[in-house]
Amino acid sequence: MSGHPHTIHLPPPERLVPSKYGLTKLFAILAIVGLILSVVGALIDKVQFAYSWFFALYYYFIIALGAFFWVTLHYASNAGWSVLVRRVWENILALFPLLFVLFAPLLYPGFSEILWKYMTHENQATLTHAKEWFSPTCFFIKYVLYALYFCLAGAYYRRQSIAQDTDGSPVRTRNMIDHSYLALVIFGVLETFLSFDWLMGLEWHWSSSLFGAYNFGMCAQIGMAACIVLVAIFRSAGFLSALNSEHFYLMGKLLFGFTILWAYFAFGQYLLIWYANIPEETVFYNLHSNAWGWRSLCFLIVVGKFMFPTMYLLAQDTKKSLRALTAIAIWLLFMHGIELYWFIMPYAHPATICPSWQDVVSFITVTSILGFAYIKFTASASLIPIRDPRMVESLTVTN
Repeated sequence: MSGHPHTIHLPPPERLVPSKYGLTKLFAILAIVGLILSVVGALIDKVQFAYSWFFALYYYFIIALGAFFWVTLHYASNAGWSVLVRRVWENILALFPLLFVLFAPLLYPGFSEILWKYMTHENQATLTHAKEWFSPTCFFIKYVLYALYFCLAGAYYRRQSIAQDTDGSPVRTRNMIDHSYLALVIFGVLETFLSFDWLMGLEWHWSSSLFGAYNFGMCAQIGMAACIVLVAIFRSAGFLSALNSEHFYLMGKLLFGFTILWAYFAFGQYLLIWYANIPEETVFYNLHSNAWGWRSLCFLIVVGKFMFPTMYLLAQDTKKSLRALTAIAIWLLFMHGIELYWFIMPYAHPATICPSWQDVVSFITVTSILGFAYIKFTASASLIPIRDPRMVESLTVTN
């Protein structure tokens, strides 16, 4: 819903100039040093490197998948309010090729057989059903399929949006709306299988019919949290000044809603597995909650990723304040890391939590590479899609 004043002043193009900020050089230095240390870590302890590198990559894959969901949902719902923040997500989509390139070393048998143990010759020999699906060849084919779709589809949305800054053609918006219905369906299917292959596949004996939905809940929640944090960073640098408390309120409501949805899927998955008490399903929670250290993270996730954010976001004033909203978004990004660490690392250290310097190095390295690339992509176009047909509606949105 929006109200239109008599005179609307459209915001001018806003373009980031990387040379004005020291982050680009800092990211470049950290990336180079981190890559060197990562190679050293892989030579010293390839098991720890595999899990640490995968943890860092999947953290950002969730954010990128969430950005893809929000961009396609924006067009599929023909939303107007999100026009001003859409370019923040579109620039994240440009990171997909780099993410898949960084994932490529894990396809090497020396690492893939550590993470996905069904790929070893011993376990391959024991498979009687779905042997082709669990084969290394099929894993590679699916990796290529995921890469092609998300890289090409992400590039399509971003390039069409940037091209509209020049010609202002509403046909581009109409085409993207038409394509987004199918794109959302394909996203749901590929996101589900990607989570099955990469994350649930870490324990290949385990199965959960709700896992795709659980992974989607993470994508939507963290994709919105990442957008809020990036908006706050750009605002602090003097950009996106056209955004107001109405936009923040809408982002806060969506963050609140998808926090509850994530909790619904996470608890639903646990409840169904607990009630059915099938060994093929309970094996996951036996590993992730029996050891005291991992059990403590279970309680932290329940409180820190659901209870606290839900109560925090209940207040209307909190959702309308960018500062308050940014604080909880940063907290959720932190808790996203805790959740993935709890999910992934028990396969490397079943007995208890055992942090490694490679965890820190891998995360800083991946963050620096992606941060450097994101700044470059952001600087290549306006931060605002200035000639979007629904710009006026976004400027005048009210709740």
